[in-house]
Order: sequence, then structure tokens, then C-alpha cells
Amino acid sequence: MEPALVDEKLIPWELNKFKLNPSRNGDVIAHYQINKPSDLTATAQLSPMARPLVCLHLKESENLPKISIMNLRHRYILRVEAVQELQLPVLKQKNIAVVVEPHDGPLTCFLVRLVLTERRSNAVPSQSLRDVIRQIVEAIEELRINGVYHGNLTIHNIYHSRVGGAIVVKLVNFQNRDIELEAAQLMDWVGLGNILHTISTAAKFRDNTASCSIIDHLASKLMALTSTNCLPSIKKDTLDDMFFWDTRRRTMFYIHEIPKALNDNDFVTRVKNHAWPLPWDSKHFGLVKAMNDYREEVAVRDKHKGVNPGPEVLKQYHCNGQDPIHNVQCMSGAYTHQDKIEKDIKDDKDKRMSVDVAVQKEQPELCLALRRLLAGRVCCLWLNKYCLEVHIADVV
Repeated sequence: MEPALVDEKLIPWELNKFKLNPSRNGDVIAHYQINKPSDLTATAQLSPMARPLVCLHLKESENLPKISIMNLRHRYILRVEAVQELQLPVLKQKNIAVVVEPHDGPLTCFLVRLVLTERRSNAVPSQSLRDVIRQIVEAIEELRINGVYHGNLTIHNIYHSRVGGAIVVKLVNFQNRDIELEAAQLMDWVGLGNILHTISTAAKFRDNTASCSIIDHLASKLMALTSTNCLPSIKKDTLDDMFFWDTRRRTMFYIHEIPKALNDNDFVTRVKNHAWPLPWDSKHFGLVKAMNDYREEVAVRDKHKGVNPGPEVLKQYHCNGQDPIHNVQCMSGAYTHQDKIEKDIKDDKDKRMSVDVAVQKEQPELCLALRRLLAGRVCCLWLNKYCLEVHIADVV
């Protein structure tokens, strides 16, 4: 309130009575009666000019059952404070007035200003975008475990609020679907896939050099869902997708999973047969040279008893830019020994770069391709029990 009559603070309250009345100029005035703590000092009466605004949504009366979803009191679902049937002369049909918690408008208004790519690389998503999509995943799963669904999940039916500098998504505009419950719940996840596709399209429009393979991969998986059997595990499976991997998770992948996979002959064969862009060692901001230097150092120490055998002999320990296996070994080794080589990795402005930034910037699709090839090995073992013949690496 201006001027401030009390210090700004959170005050616990409970809505007791609520009523909407039309005013002479056509506006709608909301009248509240609230229960407040007994030890709270009485507040001043507001003049008509100082009445606070509330967030008011007008809905058709037939949507009243779906508004009950907004009483779940979940952080990522827009909370309803009060509902009243609204009969005004200017409205030809029966409507309901829904007073909801304050929000900052459609999520699209935030996304147009959001940086979608990783810091210092050109790969989508950024950490901020991951956080937004993770919240939507949590909200969809909350609906499912409560036996309800959204019914019309699109990018335009999500609002957002700013809470202490952070963005909190709010699902809104729930609708009824004349289909089975689980089928409607599955459509919510398909809707998330469509949202990701929309964001990817926007990212490509902003910058046609942006790498969107990771977001496109998750979008395609979700949009292709047809069986409700996946619902019990879909949240876990979705959050395990590479879309949500941060630097630490990618590092663990290259340090632990890839070396084990390179001992599998089937995986090695799939890597060799994959259509890689060659040569792969064209730039990498000094990473490949740093790894070659490190390999020389290790070879002199461990294989030549500390005696330098000369450049011709040491050259055999260098990475071959035409060999995709050398690519995988080099990147895995770079993550493993990054403390030894990062001082030599620098961008075009001579600023030091981490191994992860260099790899993501130069080969943003490598990690996704390797995980798909690795998943092909795991899934084929499972499929063999059912005598199915399919190359899973093409569809995972």
C-alpha cells in the first residue's frame, strides 16, 4: 500500500467470505472477509482508489469440475483462492469468476527473454530451460498420482511467477477430455513433447547454428508415446534423459560408462559403423593437442623408461582424426584427465575453457550419439528374450 502503513511481511490468513459485485462503470469489485491472527494489529481501510488488484480468470461454467484440480496446492499448479458464479448484463452466458494466486503472466513472456543455449556453447538446453521443463514434469506427475490430468497442455496454458528471483511455472486452463483417464494422462506427456518442439523451433529461429539435437530427441520420444504402460515410470525415465544432464552427469558418463563400453566388441562395432563427420579433430580449442601432448608424456614415462624416443615414435600415440574410436577415447580421456590438460584449452579470445565446454561447443551431438549406441546394446539384450529383430540404436 502507498503510503506503507505496515512493514512488508508475510501474514497468514484464511479466506472466510468472498463476493463479486459489478460497479456502475462496468468493473467487477471483489469483496473479501478474512480471518487473521488475533495478535495482528488491525489494518487501515483502503479508499476506493487504493483497492488492490487481484488475478481474475473468467471461465465457462462447464469447466467448474476441472477447477477443483487447482486446489491440489502444488507449487507448480496455479492455486485457486475463490470461485463464484458470475451473472452480469454484459455477459450472454453463465460464467464463473476464478480468483487465483498472483502470477506474472504466460510462460511464453518469460521464454522470449530466456537464453536457451548452454553457457559458452551453442547447445540447447541451458540450465535455466532445464529448470523450467523439470518443473513442468513435476506438475504433470503430480496430476497423475492424484488421479487427474490437465487435458490441454500447451505452451500457452502455462503461467509463471517470480519467487525470490527464481521462476516458478504454474499450470492453468485445465479441460475435460472424453477419453479414458490413463489415455488423457498420456496426452499430457505428449503435450510436453509438443512444448519442447515449439521451444526448439524458436531456438533455431533465433540462431540457425544452435544445436537442438538433445531437445529434439526428448521431444520426439514424448510425442511418439502411444502406450499407457509407461505411465508409472515415465517421470523417472524423462528426468534421466540427456536433456536434464548437467556438466557433472556428462563427466560421469565419459569417465565411467564409456571406458566400460569400449570393452564391448558390439559397441565398438556400432561406433565404427556410425556415420560420423570426419575428420573429427579439426578444432576443439586445443583439447586434442593437449591430449596428444599428455599421451606423449605418459608414453615416455611408462613405455620408454623416461627416455624421449623422438617425435616419429611418439607420433604413434597421437589421436587419428579419421578413426571414430580414437574420437571416443580422446574425449573420454579428456574428461578423465581434465586437471592435466585444461590449462591448454582456450577459446578464440584466449580465455581458458573447461573440457565440457570445449566438447559441447565442438561436438554437441557426440554424447547423445554415444548414449544411443550404448542403449542399443542394452536394449538388444532385453529384446532377444522376445525374439525381436530391431536396431534399437535407431529409435531409442
